[in-house]
Parts: sequence; C-alpha cells; structure tokens
Amino acid sequence: MKLYYDHPAENWHESLPLGNGRIGAMVYGGTKKEILALNEDTLWSGYPEKTQKKLPEGYLEKVRELTEKREYQKAMEYLEECFSSSEDVQMYVPFGNVYMEMLDGTEEISDYHRELCLDTAEVRITYKNQGALVEKSCIVSQPAQVLVYKIRSEKAFSLKLYVEGGYARESCCTDGILKTKGQCPGRVPFTVGEGGSEKAVPVFPEEPEKQGMCYEGWGKIVTDGKVNEAGNAVIVENAEEVTLYYGIRSSFAGFDRHPVIEGRCPEELLKADFDCTGKSYEALRTEHLKEYQKYYKRVSFSLGEKDEYAEKDLRQRLTDFQDHPEDVGLNALLFQYGRYLLIAASRPGTQAANLQGIWNAELVPPWFSDYTININTEMNYWQTGPCNLEEMGEPLVRLCEEMAADGKETAMHYFGKEGVCSFHNTDLWRKTTPADGRAEWNFWPMGYAWLCRNLYDQYLFTEDRAYLERIYPVLKENVRFCVESVVGTAQGYAMSPATSPENDFLFGEEKKEKLTVAQYTENENAIVRNLLRDYLEAGRILGIRDELTGQAEKIFEEMAAPAVGSNGQILEWNEDFEEADPHHRHLSQLYELHPGRGITEKTPELYEAARTSLLRRGDAGTGWSLAWKILMWARMKDGVHTGKLMNEILHLVEPKESMNMANGGGVYANLFCAHPPYQIDGNFGYTAGVAEALLQSHDGVITILPALPEKWTKGEISGLKARGNITVSIRWENGKAEAWLSSDTEKKVTVRIGKGSEKEVLLKAGELCMIAE
Repeated sequence: MKLYYDHPAENWHESLPLGNGRIGAMVYGGTKKEILALNEDTLWSGYPEKTQKKLPEGYLEKVRELTEKREYQKAMEYLEECFSSSEDVQMYVPFGNVYMEMLDGTEEISDYHRELCLDTAEVRITYKNQGALVEKSCIVSQPAQVLVYKIRSEKAFSLKLYVEGGYARESCCTDGILKTKGQCPGRVPFTVGEGGSEKAVPVFPEEPEKQGMCYEGWGKIVTDGKVNEAGNAVIVENAEEVTLYYGIRSSFAGFDRHPVIEGRCPEELLKADFDCTGKSYEALRTEHLKEYQKYYKRVSFSLGEKDEYAEKDLRQRLTDFQDHPEDVGLNALLFQYGRYLLIAASRPGTQAANLQGIWNAELVPPWFSDYTININTEMNYWQTGPCNLEEMGEPLVRLCEEMAADGKETAMHYFGKEGVCSFHNTDLWRKTTPADGRAEWNFWPMGYAWLCRNLYDQYLFTEDRAYLERIYPVLKENVRFCVESVVGTAQGYAMSPATSPENDFLFGEEKKEKLTVAQYTENENAIVRNLLRDYLEAGRILGIRDELTGQAEKIFEEMAAPAVGSNGQILEWNEDFEEADPHHRHLSQLYELHPGRGITEKTPELYEAARTSLLRRGDAGTGWSLAWKILMWARMKDGVHTGKLMNEILHLVEPKESMNMANGGGVYANLFCAHPPYQIDGNFGYTAGVAEALLQSHDGVITILPALPEKWTKGEISGLKARGNITVSIRWENGKAEAWLSSDTEKKVTVRIGKGSEKEVLLKAGELCMIAE
C-alpha cells in the first residue's frame, strides 16, 4: 500500500500528505530544494463574533404564505433581500513552506524513488547524486507533536534551511532554533463570488481586539556537520546526516476565546514539544508507528492485485488505468488512502477535518476551506463506523457540542424557536448563521440536524453507552428546534418554507424562472424524520422519556412522506417541478436512501423511485458527488454501477484544469480528490463507498458483498464493522464467499451473503463465527 513515483513533485497536487491530526505537511521530495508545505489545524482568520443579523418581523410567515400561494419567485426574492447582509465563515490558512536547499553545485540525479507508505505513514525518498546514495525520510509524529525529517548521504553536503509563505511576519535564529512568527488575518470581510472565495480580502487591524490568531514555527537541526545561524536562515555545512525537527503552535485557546486577548503562548507550547529533539529519528519513528498502526492496521484489504502495477509510477498508473481497468489494486489503494488520510487529519483532541482535511496551500482557499455541513463535512466522517476508526470521529462530536451556544441564538433569532440549528457552514469559531449569497445555499437551517445523523450512526456501530449519553443532549436540542419548527400541510408535518441544497427548479406560466424556495422539500423533511427516529431510539436505549418524547413521536408518525413524481422519481420539492439541472451534483432528495435509513428494499416503491432518481441524475459529477453516488448505488445492491463509478473517480485530473461542477471529478496525481478544485470529502466518501459495497447493516440485516464490482473477482478484507459492534472479515473468489463475524457480547443477528437467503446466526461473545455461501 504505497503511493510511488519516479520523480519529485512538480506542484502541490503531486506532493505527499503527512499529518498527526493537528500538523499537516505536503512533502515534495525535491533533490536540489526540498519543500515542506505546512499547516496547523487552528490557523484560521478571525475570532469569536456573533453574526446574527436583524430581520424584518414576521418575515418567515410571509415567505411561507407566498409559497403556499405558489408565488415562489416572490418568496425567493423577498427571502434573499432579508438575508442580504449575511456574513460568511472565516477561512483556514496555511502556515507556509519550509525549504531545505542544497548548496553543493551541480546535480547528477539517478535512480530516483519517492513514496508514501500507508502502512507506516512515512514519506521516503532515495536517489543517487553523482553516484552517491541519498536517503530521506519524513514523519509527522502524534506522540512527539512535531515533524521529523532525516537526510543521510554517502557524500557530505551543505544545505540552507529557511521559511517563506503563509502570513509569516518574521524569522530569526535563536539558540540554534529557526523561529518563524506570524499572524492570521482578522475577521475577513468576504464577498462571495463564483467559486466562493476569490473576492475575500485579508485584513490586519492595529487594534488587538480585531486581530487574528498568532502562531510560531520552530525548526531545529541536529547533524554531524557544522551549523551556522544566518539571520532568517540556518546553514549546515559538511554534513552526512541531518535531522530536522519542526513544530508549530498557535495562540488558539478555544472556539469561544479571543486568540489575541485571551490566547495561549505558542512559545511555551513549543518549548514542551521540543523536549523530543534529544531523541533520534529512529526512536521517534518507533513511537510514531506504535501509535499510528493501532488504528491503521485494524483493516486490511486486497483484491488479488498484480505486483507489476504496484511498481509503476502512480501518475502513469492513473493515466493507464482508463485503458487497463484490471489494475484493481488502485481501487484497494484509494480505499486505504482514505483511511490513512482520516487518521492523519482527525485525532481525538484536534479540530475536525475541514473541506481539505488539514492540507491547504492557498492564502484564500476555495470555499475558505471551511466546514460545509450540507453534506461535505458529514461525508468526511461516514467511514468512521464501517472502517473501524471510531476514535477519529471525536473531533466531529466536539464540533457539534461547541456549535450549541451560537446555534441556540441562531434558532431563536432567525426562527423564534427554542433548541439549536445551523445554516450550511461553520468554522473554527462555530458560526451557525447564514452565509452570504443566494437562498439556494444560504437559507437551509438543517446542517446541525444532519450532523446528528453522523453522531447517532456512529453509536450504532460501537454500542458505546457512555458515547450515547454524551451525544444525547446534542440530538435533543436539535429535535427541540425541529418539533417547534415544523408546520402542518395537506401531506403532513413539514419544514416550511424550505430549499434543497444548492439546487433550483423551473416555474412560471409564461417564462420559466430558476427558483429555489418551495413550500417544503424532501431533503429537509428527511433530515427531520431521521433525527426524530434516532432521538426516539436513543431515548429507549437510555431509558429516557423526557418532555419532548411524546411530541417527537407524534410528529415522526405524521411527517410528510417521500412522494413519487410523474417520471417515477423521488420528488425533490413539494410539487413535481421541472428541474433546472437534471444532472445536479447534489442528491439531496435521496437522503432517506443514504445517509438515512428510511428507503430500503423493505419500502419497494420508494426503493425503485430512488433507483429512477439516480438514473435520471446520471453518473457524471464532481469528486464528492461521485463518491455519494457510489454509496447510493451500493445501497441499490448494484455492483456493476458501483464498480463503474469507483473506476470513474480514478480519472486523472491536472491542477491547471478549471473548476467543473458538472463532470470534472476525479483525482490528482497524489490521489487527492478533485472537485475540482481539491476537496478531501471525495477521498473519504470513496472509502465509505467501498465499505458499503462490501458490507451493509443499516436495514437490520448484515449483508456480505451486497454490491461487489464485477471486476473484483477475488479479494479479502478484514476488520470492517457492522452495526451492533460486530467485526467482519470476508474472503471471496469466483462467486464463492465466506465471512467471519465476531462480537464482544452474545447476540443473534440476521446475515445474508450477496443475493442469497437470510440466515439467523448466534454470535457467542469473543468467538469467531464463519458463514459461507
């Protein structure tokens, strides 16, 4: 399981990612000049600020009345006028680049090899320079909280270490340490343009109360050569071995603390981190492997791939894949890469993985590299349950807990309701208010409730009662908002007025206009249905029947049901509107199919309507949209379609290609998912999709190989999880399969292999149970 190349990275999209949940690094593997593009997960613009805006009294009732009268254009125009002063999120910014520049004249490079080994979370580079072997290796250690980079050469060399980029303000050498100080922008006054962020203007006010995050990076070199301080650089001379220790800390003291007035001291934190510089690279690597592999090695995966492909440069391998889809090892590699990236980007105690995980090179990143919670953040964490990485979901739980304070004000300010809610994105400061822009994205207060689906589904995989007790208050306050907000319609209770994320419909007697505000939408109603179902189930497990239980039961039973349209599709809006973009990237109306659990084979009419909807949407899409379609086709038990989309996402995209929200999805040369531009949700969604194709448990049955791609004729996977805290391993070849199930507690489960018959099986605590078909 390696990403292998026979040349250095020519750009950021070819460099290789490392991370410990907090510090991210993109390693280029250069020979003359090595570049380490660094991030730290709390480097965001701004500071805590209330962003609730004044709204006209009774605005919501007026919009609802207009939608009930089918005056949809007036409803949208009025709503957008009311929300015109909304502020967007703050942005996630890079630390900058660390450079190690060789000072030894002419190069003669041969036998170059660069790789990221997923089993060790280590980048290794080897080559010969004028016949002398050079070996380089790099890790970002979670136990040590620093990046460690080692160079060993058969021939003595000299190098220069320096830092540039980001929002750095000064670099200097003190006590043998290169210290770089910087400061993130204050609150950025955003104006959203096409693509979301190019009009953002970073600001650096003089007043401390308006300033952004302070940060420092420290670099120390340990070597057998001579070290000289040279102003804002370090020079190493006549060395055969160099080890760089690099740490980053910020003044972040919490989502509700001002990073300057109430901030922490980065210097004190770095002093503690640098206790590790007395240890060798090898000693720190041993600690790193012990900590990392306890997560990564839980799941192994093989598709009987051939070694001839694994030894090929990955860029060339991706190029060749379109003509040689039998290279199924790429499918297995991309699956494990998604698990690797989540471990690298999200650890207990760190910030949650954002739109780019923790890796961002742009001073003003696309969509601010925020938490977009109308699908993208949720998709980041769909794999935690099935792929046996529940600990990596802790930052998402904490994010949800921290959103509560602002979410309570937003619920009351915008809707006059108790409980909590959030619009479609948030940031480090846990903003929950609407974003700037059109109603199709800024009027959708269901982000918090959607996140609750992640939280409860994670419980179903672990059955950890203490965890359920922790998340129950988050579920409850979201339920409180929803039960107060739904209104009666002819079809039942519904959230009204409503939108379907980022999508439009056509409406008008003479001239049809692109509109987005409807009386209600299937997406918003589906989120409420699933939230109420999860909350009521959690209450029964915990033995809680509180003041909301009866109300939640009534509304759950009387919610407007999914409807089927004239073309046999699941209706997206309250009417059978003509779609402005029939192939739109969002599949919001199919929420009950995935990530919800309300459309299954047990609801055959809706199940077939979901299939029709997927066919109408088509197979093209952005990277994350392709991943969502993989998950949905897996739930349709369609291995042919699932495999087709899995191969489609392995389409090589060049970073210079323009953004294409219709059909531009694929991967860059380093396997980062291309929206385009880069977003990590497609990587995480793909991994969840592979797990869904191999094992499903959302409908009360553990189904083995429900959607096996046709080219995966042989394979084995171990360590997946089914709901009920059941560990599953599977082996298959030429239509025959066997599986091993284990549980920590004795329980009866229903199991099916492929399209075979269901069997009831007794799992005895701690014992393996084999099933064969």
